[in-house]
Amino acid sequence: METDSSSESIFALANEDAEEAREWLSAGFIAQRSEGSAWALTPEQQAGIREVLSLEWWQSAVSDGADDGHASHGVLLGNLLPAAVRAASALPLGGVVLAMYLRNLVNEAWELNWDHSLIRAAVNAAVDEARSLAPEGADAVAWSLLRFMNHEFDVEAALLTGDLRAVIRITAEATASIAPIRRSARALPAHPGRRRLIEETRCEHRYYRAIHEIAVATAGLLSRRIDDVSVDIARITTLIDRGGFRAVDASELRGHLASLEAVHRASERPWLHIDEGRMRIIYGFGVLRQGADELSADLDAVRRLADAAEQSERLGPLRLTKVLRRLTLSDVWQGSDSLGRRYRGSTLQLEDVVLAAAGADTDSLTIRTQVQLSDLGNHAVLFDIDLANAPAVEVARIVNLATPVFGDLTEIPQALHLHPRSEPRTRLSRLADVVAAVLDDLRALLRDAGEAEHGAAGDSADPISARSGSFGVVVTVERASRDVGGVRTPLTSAREIPGLWGAQPLLHPLPAGASGVADWAMYDIDDVDTFELLHLNDELLAANSNVTLLASFRSPDYAVSEIESFITFAHSMHGMYEAWQSRVREHAESISGLLTDVESLLAAADASSSGGDVAAQQEVTDRLGDLVRVIERAELELQSFVQSKQAIMLFVESPAIVSSPALRMDLDTVLRSNRYHLLRQGFERAVRDVLGSRLQPLLDVCHRRIERILDDRQSERERRTERVERVLGVILAVIGISGMASLLQEGFGLRGDITWWFIVAILVVAAAIGVVMIVMSRRAGGRRRRSGSPR
Repeated sequence: METDSSSESIFALANEDAEEAREWLSAGFIAQRSEGSAWALTPEQQAGIREVLSLEWWQSAVSDGADDGHASHGVLLGNLLPAAVRAASALPLGGVVLAMYLRNLVNEAWELNWDHSLIRAAVNAAVDEARSLAPEGADAVAWSLLRFMNHEFDVEAALLTGDLRAVIRITAEATASIAPIRRSARALPAHPGRRRLIEETRCEHRYYRAIHEIAVATAGLLSRRIDDVSVDIARITTLIDRGGFRAVDASELRGHLASLEAVHRASERPWLHIDEGRMRIIYGFGVLRQGADELSADLDAVRRLADAAEQSERLGPLRLTKVLRRLTLSDVWQGSDSLGRRYRGSTLQLEDVVLAAAGADTDSLTIRTQVQLSDLGNHAVLFDIDLANAPAVEVARIVNLATPVFGDLTEIPQALHLHPRSEPRTRLSRLADVVAAVLDDLRALLRDAGEAEHGAAGDSADPISARSGSFGVVVTVERASRDVGGVRTPLTSAREIPGLWGAQPLLHPLPAGASGVADWAMYDIDDVDTFELLHLNDELLAANSNVTLLASFRSPDYAVSEIESFITFAHSMHGMYEAWQSRVREHAESISGLLTDVESLLAAADASSSGGDVAAQQEVTDRLGDLVRVIERAELELQSFVQSKQAIMLFVESPAIVSSPALRMDLDTVLRSNRYHLLRQGFERAVRDVLGSRLQPLLDVCHRRIERILDDRQSERERRTERVERVLGVILAVIGISGMASLLQEGFGLRGDITWWFIVAILVVAAAIGVVMIVMSRRAGGRRRRSGSPR
């Protein structure tokens, strides 16, 4: 044995505790600095490296998100990691320890997020610096193993596309890349980390070879090139059971194997084949003018957005080809109410997006793109794809395009390439990112339009609201067939579709992530919700949380298209309600801050009242009154906002929105299939929670507290008035008639003008004091009556 277990533990394995490696590196860096090594890190560098080489830092970086913090975090890694690589490589065993520790840490960070940009940056910053040092022996193997993680990220990206062609190609590249690293590890001479390097390279080689073999066998079954893979299943099962995999890797391989077994079991069943159909992907969003309290304000914002878009050349990465001052709808939407409201708006047509696969024998997929701006507020980015002669595996692959965690195609351009039609060299990552870029440009147009209207910088609040991860898929099947052993027979009824194998992607919610090379084959569709429609014949309408299937082989295309427009309408409601709830949440957060201020002022009022500080009481009362008025205005604004949205909800649910009552029944059915009632209930509950919260009771407390403070002041004034009255009474008693009599009794006769003027002055003073007392008494009585009156 080359080394004991205690020294071997500094070479961290993936998914195991790496604290010993971390402490070993830290001690080595400190020793370098004390020895004055040329490669020594400064204390600041070591502190920064210790921070970024911790899982806590990665958790914080991932929580910041790709848009908020990955760029700055990537720069930090690029500045710190090369210095750490140089310092560690100068230590005996240090290069191997750091490379394996980084691999352990990146694996931990990988579990936190689907996005690979930051962990790729960390890996490449380290291995690029290591390569410049020309490592040899175990160091070269360890750094090559770390660089191999780029292939691991590529494999995950391929799996997330749901495209077996990409999975086969990328896993083949990964297997070919890890094989020589494994051979180099086995060829190493005695080294303390040799056994662990052999163990890690062996597991990685076996893991990706197994995924590749599973993908190849699954693709063979789905293409009908082979019909029996039982030998492959047995061999791969043995490999998983005896391959020495870590528990987490073995569980993932069993998930991939389970999808192969599901396809194998279905090889004798009749399969679904779509001969003619189409698919629409819907990303709904809402537009709100900040502070708008009337329906017309939001409507004006949408119309200005269409005006501004007409002057633009691009939205996101796509060229703007045409602006239509109407929605592309049939005449079923020509209904209107007594106020003249209709479902109408504008359409921004963008250039096509093209998905191309590697290989000369593969056809590219054209994705038509448009943005619908609705006067009602249910806006959407739409992607339309034709389905023709599509087997189950192709339908599953196309449906998977909708998921926001679809694999980043910029990572695997050698397998799949998404690009605008006019710019074939441009690389797009996924449709969800195209939507994000389009919405960013719409935000900019809205803010520019607001600044032009008001002549100043607009509100910093986001004018567009879109729920992350929210999307809808509508699959329409107009002709389909039953595939039995490669022989296809046309279906006569759309209601046969759920009984055919391969319908799973059309009847099951599209999940986030991938649990197998063909995980759709394992979907459970025993409990499918179906709905009856009036205007289609022998139809199938099935819906779940994000996928709706519409099929009818005995109805005219225009009738099917009408129901399709109903389904698009229903899916777009999600973006509108998300915008509304976003506004209610903003209001709730604002009110929460105001209520906190109210509570602190109430405490201050109690303190000033107990301290008898009249000036402080006056200041607190004035501030409290101002704050109460602000809260009451905010509450009125929310009520006005809610009323304007209730007007929209009433129109959405009224017969007037479509051209006939019978169509209204079908629209109700479609809305019910899309769980529209849950959207409405969620919004109304949010409004009730805000308006019916502690707001009104606290406002009542404020009003009572202000009244009590005012009453206390009134009582104090009355007490002062009574004291003055008593003093004046005493004065009057002193200088009243009895005083004059005493003067006369002392012998002052009524002689001369002075004496007469003196008597007159006394009488005038007494009369004035009497008048003052009467006036003060009447005022006090009036104040008492007013204070006793109801509010």
